[in-house]
Amino acid sequence: MKLLAVSYVLPPNLYPQAIQIGRLLYYCPHELDVIVGTIENQSTGLDCYLDFDQRLSGKVQVSFKTMLNGILQRFAIYGLPFYGRCPDEFVGWIRRAEKATISYLNNQRIKPDRLLSFGEPMSDHLLALRLKSRFNIPWIAHFSDPWVDNPFRKYFFISHWVNKWQERKVVCNADKVIFTSHETLELVMKKYPATWRAKAHVVPHGYDENLYSTTEPNSQSSAIVIRYLGNFYSSRTPEPLFQALQNILAEAPTYLENIRIELIGGVPKRMLKTLAYKHLPPHLVKVVSTVSYCQSLALMSSADLLLVIDAPTNNVSVFLPSKLVDYIGSGVPIFGISPPGTSASLIERLGGYVANPRNVQEIATELRKAISLCVERRRTPDFAKWGTISERNQYRIDTVASKFYEIVEKAIP
Repeated sequence: MKLLAVSYVLPPNLYPQAIQIGRLLYYCPHELDVIVGTIENQSTGLDCYLDFDQRLSGKVQVSFKTMLNGILQRFAIYGLPFYGRCPDEFVGWIRRAEKATISYLNNQRIKPDRLLSFGEPMSDHLLALRLKSRFNIPWIAHFSDPWVDNPFRKYFFISHWVNKWQERKVVCNADKVIFTSHETLELVMKKYPATWRAKAHVVPHGYDENLYSTTEPNSQSSAIVIRYLGNFYSSRTPEPLFQALQNILAEAPTYLENIRIELIGGVPKRMLKTLAYKHLPPHLVKVVSTVSYCQSLALMSSADLLLVIDAPTNNVSVFLPSKLVDYIGSGVPIFGISPPGTSASLIERLGGYVANPRNVQEIATELRKAISLCVERRRTPDFAKWGTISERNQYRIDTVASKFYEIVEKAIP
């Protein structure tokens, strides 16, 4: 079987979407061609899957530059009702990529048997919609995040209406639609006819055991090391953690003396100017700049506890962060500051601790429980992988890829 995949970002780009979808395609058991874009000013050099391109039978890279960059782009995205919203700032890439793809396929002796598209960006799906119309290939549309129903997409009435129309055309014409969580599937598909529900499936992100360090956790350190790996932005902030640490210190001033917390990734300066952060002991929280992907996996593996910090939401959170799946692969205990929903439920099923980001006292209480677990693990260091085995196995890349490509193979127009 020959597959054609549309994914604007793939290795060697360093976006989480590129890494997760790149992993899924890296383990593809079929012949694979890809259509990709370019990321301006984006560093490359992904330090895993170095032979990614060698596994492809063909690659069409279509260059594209967004109209605005830097501060102007951020201003336009947050302040203008249409810029980068129908569906995103890569919409101008679609026609150019369509033309290049048609030219490429016309020169191929064997045409693809299946068409795959991966959003974000959702422009990938709009390109696939055009290719489906032209070539009538069975089409599988994969959604890492919700589209119209994304609570973090700023609402403008007209652009919202356009996105609803675009999403409906994609879901209607795709032969299979795949989501990374049951909550996302239900949120998206409840808008559509019940008969469409039969073509919707859940396939989570996956972790690759081959990429993790075998170093024993903190074999060189006496302190309990707690790490968060990832970026903070918008309403995803470490402030609930800072306030919870203040609460713990108020109740037990010496409790955190042997604790070291590292925030590894992008932390906006404004988030480190709060009173809660400024009043913490000077060596309790350390902010570390972004590291390479494989370095991040090694840091996960050598931690005592890993933090998930999600943005608060008024509804059930449907997001499955790729970083959480990477955490699962490390086999290190997880503490989630996360609202009710996909992430919180998964962490609890694994045996971890969860607290709502809106409840500082709950965060303090559950964090102390998680720290007690880490202390106990230090006393009995057998270094067994943490987490319910059956739950961890569901996110292994071999399990995930097998499920995904079974759906791909069964897709018919």
